[in-house]
This record gives sequence, C-alpha cells and structure tokens, in this order.
Amino acid sequence: MVEHWSPKPGVVGSSPASPAIQDSKGSYFYAIMKALMTYAELEKARIAYNNKKKEMMKKSFLAVGGIFLAALIIGNSTSLILPFLLQIVFIGFIVTIIATSFGARKEAEAYRNAYKNYFITSTFNTVFTDLKYAHDAAMPREVLSNTGMIRMGNRYSSNDYTIAKYKGIPFAQADVHIEVEHTDSDGDTTYETIFRGRYITFDFNKKFGKKLLVASKNFRAESCDKSFKKIELESIDFNKHFDVYAQDGFEAFYLLDPAVMERIEKLANLYNGNVFVGFSDNKIHIAINNNTDSFEPAPSTAPINEQREFSKVMNDIKVITNIVDELKLVKEK
Repeated sequence: MVEHWSPKPGVVGSSPASPAIQDSKGSYFYAIMKALMTYAELEKARIAYNNKKKEMMKKSFLAVGGIFLAALIIGNSTSLILPFLLQIVFIGFIVTIIATSFGARKEAEAYRNAYKNYFITSTFNTVFTDLKYAHDAAMPREVLSNTGMIRMGNRYSSNDYTIAKYKGIPFAQADVHIEVEHTDSDGDTTYETIFRGRYITFDFNKKFGKKLLVASKNFRAESCDKSFKKIELESIDFNKHFDVYAQDGFEAFYLLDPAVMERIEKLANLYNGNVFVGFSDNKIHIAINNNTDSFEPAPSTAPINEQREFSKVMNDIKVITNIVDELKLVKEK
C-alpha cells in the first residue's frame, strides 16, 4: 500500500511518480484509457517478475549456505554450539526473504502495473462512468478524519483510489489501512491495526445538516466526540446489532426510517457485520473492516487464468454496486 500521510512534522503525501493528470481539487490520477496491455505482455511481465524472484532466492540461498558452511567449519574447530548455527540459519532465512523482495521490486511493480491495467482499468470502464483511477494513489486522510467518526491512529496508508459514477451516483473509494503505534518500556515499537479494508463515499439523495453514525457492534473502529449522543431506535433487533450515534436525534429518526434500517442490515450481512455507515456533509460514508486489500494481482508463480481474475475483479466491484443498489441511492423517477 502506498503511504499517503505521516504524523511526523513536515511530512506530507506526495503524488505518484508516474505521469498523471490533476483534477480541480489537486488530486493526482493516471490518465484513464481503455487497456492497451495485451495478455502476452501481461504474461511477459509476470514471468520476468517470477524469474527475478527465483534468481534473488538462489543468490540469497547460496550466500546463506556459504555463511552456514563457514560457521560449521569454525564451530568444529572451536566447539561452537548448535543453537548458534540454528540462529544463523534463521537469520539467513529472514535475509533471503528481504533480499528477494528488495531485489525484485522493479519487476514486481511492472507486473502490478500490467495486471491493474489489463484487468482493473478495463473492467472499471465497463461498469463506471467519469472514471479516474490510480492503483498507487491514496484516498486523502482528511476524507476520513474530517467526519470525526472513525479512529485515525497515527499511521495511515491507502491505495486503489478511484473517483467515478455508478448509475449517475458520484462516489470515491480506496483500500485503507489505519494503525496505532505502541511503544513498550524497553522502547520497542509495534503497530496495531485499527482498520483495514474498503472505504467508500457516495453522494446521498437526502439532505441533512448534522452527522450521524451507524456502526455494527463488532466494527470497533468508530469514534465520536462529545457532540454525538448515543441513541436507540424503535427497532429492538436493529439496536441489538448496531450502535447509533447522532448529533441531532430528530434528524437521525428522519434519516433512519424502517426502510433504510432494513437496507443497512442487508448491507451488513453481506460483509459479516464489519460495517459502519456514516452520514456527513450530504455524503454517506461506508467502511468495511474486513482486513483485506481489493484488486490485488494474482500470484506470479503460474500462468494467469483470465476468467478467474476478471471474476475476482467483478466481485470487488460489486462491493460498490451493491451499496448503491441495496441502499437505493438512485432516486426513483
């Protein structure tokens, strides 16, 4: 995932290095076109990446084997104990993984670009209109933080930033990863994932002035300030499965009528209940905390199955289309 924001002073997100266009709000996107990549070119990129990984692994194993052999010879002459040799093997294994990843990064990026061009850009163009998409561009952190409804931690990353329309409804979506940093008494730092999944915003067909948050009980990434009050709705069953926080209780009852509550329940059931639905600035915010990245390339170890990959991309696209259809965001004429 591409780092877009850092809590360190003076560090800000940067635009993609590749040629891009800039929209009226200053966001960077690759120029969108019908995929020009052929399947043969995609396979060529995959094979190059796979071969480079094999080459780097071979070199790393030879280096680690040489170190182990030298340590074994020294150990025989100095009574070096077995645990030390095992440590060398373990460290060598870690070094092999790192070296393979680092040494093949150019080929990995080429394969990733080829895959996304061949499968994603072309498929997006068949479903959405007014499309702007860049796989290594990030949804701005402020889109989430300005709602005041989700924990933002202190490390944020995002990719697959998309702006488009579906059935005339403008939306923006991306994969998002939010972490919080923990430092123990020894000074060791670890990161805890707060949220990892899809974040999508849609223009909403009802006007509202205050913010409202509906979070499934097991979402566990919501956050509201003192301007929000927890409320309960008339549906006992809905209250069992969702927490509702509102800045204006009367407006909440207006927005969350029985039909809307039923649609939110159906939506949550599609994604195992790890869903939050927020209403802010006349937009509806959907967060799906499913600990996955969407639109990811197939493994490079075998020839790509086109039918399977197009099907996988369409399933990821359905996350967006299902929300529009289930929540009935398109006004009936």
